[in-house]
Amino acid sequence: MKKIISWIICAALLLPLFGLAAQARGAEQTSFVVLGDSIAAGTMNIKSQTYARIIAREKNYKLSNFGEDGDGTADLLRKITTNKAMRRAVSCADIIAISVGGNDLRYAEEGLTNLMVSGLLGDYGPMAPTVRTYAENFAKIIDEIYALNPDVRLIVQTLYNPAFPLPALHEAYAAGVGAINDTIYAYLEANEGAYVIADVFSAFEQRSGLVLFDMMHPSPAGHALISEVLLDVIDGTQTPLPPAGIWDYLVDVGEPLFAPLDWVLVEAARLLHRLLGPVWTLIKF
Repeated sequence: MKKIISWIICAALLLPLFGLAAQARGAEQTSFVVLGDSIAAGTMNIKSQTYARIIAREKNYKLSNFGEDGDGTADLLRKITTNKAMRRAVSCADIIAISVGGNDLRYAEEGLTNLMVSGLLGDYGPMAPTVRTYAENFAKIIDEIYALNPDVRLIVQTLYNPAFPLPALHEAYAAGVGAINDTIYAYLEANEGAYVIADVFSAFEQRSGLVLFDMMHPSPAGHALISEVLLDVIDGTQTPLPPAGIWDYLVDVGEPLFAPLDWVLVEAARLLHRLLGPVWTLIKF
């Protein structure tokens, strides 16, 4: 009888420990890894207001952010095959979000200014080599991720168009951004289920005020919107669009000035192209 009582007492003492262990297992954080460029890194923003931090805070995820200024697909491919910390994080990740491609255009061999002027003139041919290189690197990145982690939930963000509010400049950017985004969709069509697309592009087309004065990086409102798009992809918890900021009002007030400024921009591009003539394609800047 004494032994039975002792066993009962031991079991009573050990039960809370089993409960704590189960609770600890249940409370294990989801590993959220962010890969990409300065947009992923949150450059020019307070870190707590960047989309990676917002999502990690909202969902209680364990965040590993490998976004870095200036990185394009070639940089990300090199790092994901050689960087031990990145490879370890990717191999253990539950969710990975990728934002990359803008710098492929920015640092294109043809030169960003050449691409922009060509776009303003309606000639998008010079973008083709850059887009082909992007497609090759992008496919290798996806392959490497799944080689490291076959069970990961992979999210690929589309590029947004940062050129507001001048229509001509917006259209010129749209050609390059659209070519990159088309590649993202084309890969998924050829490799069904490889990832889920977070359509940041469409979200950003709905309003202005989402990009900083450098016409490149997201504003705090832009990061908030990217976080909403990603959260909607992750579990359907998208929240309402952030309230309009001061830039939205400035755009509305200054709208009458945009048409003549847009015309000047296009005419300047055409004049530059005519003056440079045959040497245009030799200039990289």
